[in-house]
Amino acid sequence: LYIKVKRSLQTPILMAFDLADTDQTCPVRFTTTQPTQALTLLQGDFAREMAAAFAERLLREAGDDPGSQVRAAYRIALAREPTPGERAGDVAFLAELSAAEGLTPEQALSDYCLMLLNLNEFAYLD
Repeated sequence: LYIKVKRSLQTPILMAFDLADTDQTCPVRFTTTQPTQALTLLQGDFAREMAAAFAERLLREAGDDPGSQVRAAYRIALAREPTPGERAGDVAFLAELSAAEGLTPEQALSDYCLMLLNLNEFAYLD
């Protein structure tokens, strides 16, 4: 990924992920994992916006059926089918979010999408 970076104006989300110094060359980048990175992905505006957009896509493509939504979410985010246990657990999780937290099905789906986008399987390449 490439974006235009203005040296005097740093992008906050990139700062959380150890943006390289824009005044010097950087031939090698080291892997870092910090608490602020996890918090940014869980609570940051960008991550929440992307999760909401993901949920909207699932509603368009999979309809209102939670099982279909979970299958589509796994295919899109993780490039694989969920196991039967994962599918059943995730459908139950969506129902619990709606019931216990008083969320609409759309809000619960958005929170579920945020959870998927924070899985190690999504964030790290093997």
